[in-house]
Amino acid sequence: MDAKNEGANVDGRSAPTLYNALFVGHINNDVGSVSTDDQTSAILRLREGTGGTFGNLIITNVGSSGLFQNDCAGETFTQSLSDVTSNDFLFFSPNNIIFTNGASGVVQVDAQGSCATKNPQFTALDQDPELVQIVRDPSEATLFYDPRPLPGGNAFTAIDDYPEGNTFLDQVNYKGAFSSTDNWLVGLSWLDENARTPANVDGDIVYVTGDVLFDTTWRNDNTYLLTTQVFVQGGAVLTIEAGTTILAYRDDGAGRAPAVIVERGARIEAAGTAAQPITFSSAVSSQNLPATGLWGGLILLGRSVVHGLEAPFQARVEGVDGHFYGGLETNDNSGTLQYVRVWYGGSVIGEDNEINGITFAGVGSGTTVDHIEVAFNLDDGVEFFGGTVDAKYISVLFCGDDGIDTDKGYQGRMQFVYVMTGVSGNHGAEMDGNGAGSSPRSFPQVYNALFVGNEQGFTGSVSTDSTDRAILRLREGTGGMFGNMILVNIDDAGILQNDCSNEVRTQDLSSVSASVLSSRDYLFVSPNTIMDGRGSTYSIEVGCEGLSQARDVDPGLRLMPTDAGEDTAFFDPTTPPSTGTGVATPAFSVVDQVPDDDFFEQRDYMGAFGDSDVWIAGWSLLAESNQIASVDGGGGGGGGDDDDNDDLVIGLAVGLTLFFVILCIMALYSFCRIKQYKAQYENLQLSYDKEQAQPDLEGGV
Repeated sequence: MDAKNEGANVDGRSAPTLYNALFVGHINNDVGSVSTDDQTSAILRLREGTGGTFGNLIITNVGSSGLFQNDCAGETFTQSLSDVTSNDFLFFSPNNIIFTNGASGVVQVDAQGSCATKNPQFTALDQDPELVQIVRDPSEATLFYDPRPLPGGNAFTAIDDYPEGNTFLDQVNYKGAFSSTDNWLVGLSWLDENARTPANVDGDIVYVTGDVLFDTTWRNDNTYLLTTQVFVQGGAVLTIEAGTTILAYRDDGAGRAPAVIVERGARIEAAGTAAQPITFSSAVSSQNLPATGLWGGLILLGRSVVHGLEAPFQARVEGVDGHFYGGLETNDNSGTLQYVRVWYGGSVIGEDNEINGITFAGVGSGTTVDHIEVAFNLDDGVEFFGGTVDAKYISVLFCGDDGIDTDKGYQGRMQFVYVMTGVSGNHGAEMDGNGAGSSPRSFPQVYNALFVGNEQGFTGSVSTDSTDRAILRLREGTGGMFGNMILVNIDDAGILQNDCSNEVRTQDLSSVSASVLSSRDYLFVSPNTIMDGRGSTYSIEVGCEGLSQARDVDPGLRLMPTDAGEDTAFFDPTTPPSTGTGVATPAFSVVDQVPDDDFFEQRDYMGAFGDSDVWIAGWSLLAESNQIASVDGGGGGGGGDDDDNDDLVIGLAVGLTLFFVILCIMALYSFCRIKQYKAQYENLQLSYDKEQAQPDLEGGV
């Protein structure tokens, strides 16, 4: 700040009043200005006799000096406004923060020439302002900034009062430019337009900046901002109340994608409802959504069995270094996920290293999973690395790679699965078996699934080794059982199979020996599977022969365009039971029997929804964006509360009753009016007849 007045004359001297400012430097700054005469890389420069009043400042990331002064004149230096006796002064509050971080060769204040002889010499507080996220070397390539101070930190102590007589400045209780809740860059800044800063949220904010070490509850009257990778450590339980929202940053400032990781021996208890789902999403403003790769994801590490592990029975998971999964406890319990939504994640954190939306790594069958959704994840939607966990009511929307991925000996069961690949997704599901050799072989069991491809799309995955737009890819000797499936909008192939091993491939379970059935060394795909689209039903690599049968028919979904994707205005994935002529639609005409166990539920339809069981209604991203009907049709999937369905039925009954009452009143009124008109007509007719009966006397004499 210049005065252009090197003499003692106060007339015309610059005297700015500056309060509540945040100046962010760069610890390795090289001055690249095309016009400066100063190469010192100081953050704030006061020169040429400028006056002014400076308070509640934060100056951070100091590379050489926070405040540089030169070419002083006759202005009076002061650090106390009570000592000021004239207007010819420069006040710099001693409560201002100039944070050097203890760096060698870095000073808070550098006073040169005539400025060095002034008394007093300016001082400031050298303390961390505790901003939520400002890296030490920020640049246009930095992924994320949050310039707000942490509540209760150093920015909220020793606050300067504004100068006496001020009528412009608003007195606040913090230093720097931002309160702990108001990021006024939103809607204004390049940072907001490019998803580099968090949106404002209503209500109370809790910044999550460290691990969960003991039993902890995240409440639904707070919004949680996930600023780093948070590990729920062994022995701890993280409980998340229904209706809670967790918003994650793109980066933690150290190159790691924020995520929640539940370690072996820990649990997450996240039991939402259709009316109050639990949401993990991105912290950026809505103008940047939808988008993929804006944060990490949700990762559960369990102690269940994993293919090929030997003592100490542990493996590393994608996206997280130094943390392990796997063991020998098939019924291990990692907690509960019910009505949990994970949106806009999958950040790339290294070459061939991306975080999936929800990762189940070695998770055991004691874990409860139903009504989960992953949408717009950059990599896979839901991935199972080994383990024995079961899951019902799975929705995966518009992910960059595979909707569902099983690998490393996964032995669990899934029912009611809905996957939309969108325009640029890869496979609806990819099932890997790890080839022959060590056990267990992957053996997923999937029934009642609807996989929706896109006949005009392309493969945009950041991690796949396959550009074939097959809806299902079965490879590396995977086993499994697949029934009551519908695959629509097939572009290349419905099912691609390659890299087979010694598994028995069959479409008739009665032909499989008891020993093979017992060892689960087989792959069964029901011949009743419905496949529809411009592509082929199967693409089978040489050496993988065995699968060929499917029903190549239109399943009769009520509304599903062949280019169904994230920009499609409306979907209806349900299927009517019969055509207008009473003939059963393909989804209802032939139905597979599900395995007889304590998990699967028999339905009278193929696919995920049937006629009216829209279990994603009310809580899916598709419902929030009005791309599907917002009310569950009333099926058994639990998509809506029974009370809501009862209210709907009662409302319809009352409405119909009123309609018929009004109809009867209108009919009675019409009947009475008709009788009245008939009587009037008869009277008129009688009068006319009488007139015709009178003799014609006119001109008769």
